[in-house]
Amino acid sequence: MPCRQLDNHLYPYLDGELVEGDRVEFESHLASCEGCRAEVDRESKMLLLIRTRARQGAVAAPESLRAKLTEQLQGETKRRRYSAVSKLAAAAAGLAVCTVAAHTGWRSYQRKLYVEDAVNRHARAYPLEIEKPSAEQLEAWFNDGKLDHRVAVPRYQNAGLTGGRLINVRDRPAAYIRFAAEGNRRLGLFVYSDKPGDVDVTTEPSVDRSNGFNTVTWRDGDVVYTLVSDLNDDDIRQMVPPLQAPRSAPMLVPASYPH
Repeated sequence: MPCRQLDNHLYPYLDGELVEGDRVEFESHLASCEGCRAEVDRESKMLLLIRTRARQGAVAAPESLRAKLTEQLQGETKRRRYSAVSKLAAAAAGLAVCTVAAHTGWRSYQRKLYVEDAVNRHARAYPLEIEKPSAEQLEAWFNDGKLDHRVAVPRYQNAGLTGGRLINVRDRPAAYIRFAAEGNRRLGLFVYSDKPGDVDVTTEPSVDRSNGFNTVTWRDGDVVYTLVSDLNDDDIRQMVPPLQAPRSAPMLVPASYPH
């Protein structure tokens, strides 16, 4: 029996109300714990004194004794109450920390699943629904009630716009925009809504690697962008919005993102 359970068993023990098994366990603990023995001894003497005075009946206890007993009992009640509140507060704090950690871990796992799904869909090279449009034409096509979020098509200096289509990234309807870069490299940009904030993505671009492709993912409000390509880390970072791109000399540079 740990010391923290002393309070739950102390008074039933002193009153002889503990069942045999609990009493044996309680006394076994007292035999090995000096602090708990002292606590039981104090409480036992206090109860003995109270019961002795009660049996005397007609003899009124001195006012000083009654005041002292009242003070001690009130102090003990406050101590036990504070101890119980402290334990509950510690448990609540621990639960809150665990809850936050679990939620953060879940959102990070969700981002991995969304990135992997985008990579797999890009690798399958789905046919495009609109081919060789201008960026303005493709934006108008996506934003004509096809999705519940706005799609901004980036303008890249060293990658040409091939076309686009509607597609899903896991359970989210998304825009898929395909580009062609030097060396017959295909780049696929997935744009989907994340209003619940389930996916652990910030405005700071996050570079990952999945199934042989490099990806960079970032957020613009409730909209998440995932760019998939076989470009190297440095080159693919240059494909994010200009204010977020590194300042090193780029091989591929976005001219602008319309707002």
